[in-house]
Amino acid sequence: MAAVAKPRAAKQQSETGLLMSVIRTLSASEDFEQREVEKQRLEKAFKECDSKLDKLVEDNYDDLTATVNHFSTISTSIHTCRERMQNVRQNLKSCKSLLRCKRDELRKLWIEGIEHKQILSLLQQIENVKQTPEKLDEYMAKKHYLHATELLVSAVASLEGTLSGVEALRDVRAELQNKKEQMHEVLIEELHRHLYIRSTAQVNKPLRRQGSIKGTRDVSPSPARKLLQQVLAEGIASTPGSKGHKRGHSRSRSLDYMSPGVAGGDEDPAQVQEDMEGDPEADSVQFMSVLVESLSILQKIPETVEAIKSRMEKEMTLIVHRTTAQVLDNAEQRGETATQQNQPRLLLELFELLFEKFRCVAQAHDAVLMFLQRISNSASHGQAEFELYGREDVWSRMQAVLQLVLNDYLDVKNTASASQNQVPSAYTDATLDISTYFSKKRHQKVKKYPLFKFEMSSHAISMNNYLREQKRKKGGLGEPDLLENGTEVQYVCEPGAKNITVIFNTLQRFVKEIEVTLQYSSGAHCQLHDFLTDYIKTIFLGQVHMDVNKNIQQASRGAEALKLLTDAPTMKTMGLQRPLLQSTITVERCLSELRELMYALPAYSDHFLSMICKMLQDYRDMCQAAYRDKTIGLDILVVTSSPKHLRDLCRNIFALQQNLTNITMSREVDLDHARQYYETLYMTVEEILNSLVEQGVHFTELEYVNALNLLQRSTPGTDAKAHAARLWRLKEIMAQKVGNQNAEMTEI
Repeated sequence: MAAVAKPRAAKQQSETGLLMSVIRTLSASEDFEQREVEKQRLEKAFKECDSKLDKLVEDNYDDLTATVNHFSTISTSIHTCRERMQNVRQNLKSCKSLLRCKRDELRKLWIEGIEHKQILSLLQQIENVKQTPEKLDEYMAKKHYLHATELLVSAVASLEGTLSGVEALRDVRAELQNKKEQMHEVLIEELHRHLYIRSTAQVNKPLRRQGSIKGTRDVSPSPARKLLQQVLAEGIASTPGSKGHKRGHSRSRSLDYMSPGVAGGDEDPAQVQEDMEGDPEADSVQFMSVLVESLSILQKIPETVEAIKSRMEKEMTLIVHRTTAQVLDNAEQRGETATQQNQPRLLLELFELLFEKFRCVAQAHDAVLMFLQRISNSASHGQAEFELYGREDVWSRMQAVLQLVLNDYLDVKNTASASQNQVPSAYTDATLDISTYFSKKRHQKVKKYPLFKFEMSSHAISMNNYLREQKRKKGGLGEPDLLENGTEVQYVCEPGAKNITVIFNTLQRFVKEIEVTLQYSSGAHCQLHDFLTDYIKTIFLGQVHMDVNKNIQQASRGAEALKLLTDAPTMKTMGLQRPLLQSTITVERCLSELRELMYALPAYSDHFLSMICKMLQDYRDMCQAAYRDKTIGLDILVVTSSPKHLRDLCRNIFALQQNLTNITMSREVDLDHARQYYETLYMTVEEILNSLVEQGVHFTELEYVNALNLLQRSTPGTDAKAHAARLWRLKEIMAQKVGNQNAEMTEI
């Protein structure tokens, strides 16, 4: 390990001590020899030191030479610098003395320089102001609104400030002030275009047709929604307040949108940057932030908020019209037309597109609310206090527009009027008796019908279609006959109460989405949910009752209602092997419609199920009542064995058996038994006893006894003893037959 070098001061001290030690030794020596010894020792040490020094110089000659040269150069440079500094000092002293001599002259020149500089600055400002209109038009044409706004505001500030006294700029001042007053209107229009048109531009492709009736579709968010969701998820934590809430206040039920620092006003909002190279509208969210920042610079945020709130419902209504035209165009490309019957698929497609577009609009409003909230929380913009709108306002206007659309397509006005004019439905009462519709009625007088009509001619059909269209337009709610541009309002299908069955499930999913988004408490519902519930309970269910009553009345009308059977085409269509009553087919169709309603409106399935059960119970009671009327409907029972009456009785039993078989789809064994029993009465007493012996027992002993007694009473003058003998013989035959059957059973 190398030895550590000693400090220089310590080295000098040791050498000095050594020298003093030598001097003391020489002084203290007594004789010459001792001094000589000491001298020789010192000379020897000096020689060794010189040899070592020579060796070190020889070994480090190059380094030593370079060091000496560098030292010489540095010493020369330092000497030169000293000389120059001396010259500078002398020159400064000379300048100082000269300046003292011309102080007033220099001050005058300095003041003139400042004046010239200010004049040049004013001239430059004037030149910039003169070029402002041209640059402003260029920025506006390229939609670089942030640069245009900053340029316009700075130019107007210059004209109203330092250049206020320049009369030559009077025309430019008036022009720029006029443009400044109109600038915010242009920005608001652009903001609305991106809120309601550009945000929904990606929702243009028709939805998948497979399974659309059941509401299955591709629910993947559009690119615009993905971009908005990504931006809103980066730093948004709370929505701003709405009506009755000033800046700095937040609503209790709004979602967190802005970061705590930004929401609390602890930090300044991020500086908005405008891309001058690419398309400024490529990023819609960034473009809307530029628009909001530009409006903030113009001090027009309160007017912007009021314009957004006032135009919200109108813009959403225009979305409905554009989506309707889009659905009709898609249908036309598929070869469909709106005039075709049964077009609820187009209505479902319309609402699915509307919901997707409304989601995009809501996301765009969330982004704008974020920008407005940041401006509201920032004190650097000097904005006056203003009230922000909230997410609840956006979703509330959406629900209001959807209610107007539903009013038209569900034909609420006409349906409600028909329900009020209709006699109250029997199905609305818990004690309804559907058997009254199927009961036997008096034979009504046959109405006279005209020989022919013109109602199916081309002229009549065209006129009826025209009148129906005019009536539908007058009955619509919330939709004008013509749009602002003069085009006629279009519809994707005919209005009707049954349209709710196609869109109910989709509406319910959207209602749940609204309630989750707005964080409704348990048990609370949105206004769209209340509208649907009220419509179904007060109008649609009443319409269903009316339709069921109408079908049942048509099926049971007239005295021949229970005698009319299905025709051959109906049997072939339904795959029937035997004919059924037309009333049965009508009831089955009503049941099918109610069953479909259970799937279409699952929330009201219990109500439809109770209607089905009540209808089946009452139809069963009606059939049983008709059966009783056919079997025991005579007030007086005729006891006779006359062949004429027996044949009529057997024929009636056979007809009744056929009718019941067609209704129940099973053979009535009891009616077969009764018909065979009455056919037995065709025979005499001897024939009955002989058939009993030959063919076996078909009835009970009591039934045979009643048959023999009936034949005896129907034949006056018959001997009572002979009748008793026949009864005794019957008893013996029955006993023998029963004994044989018991023996056979025992053997088995």
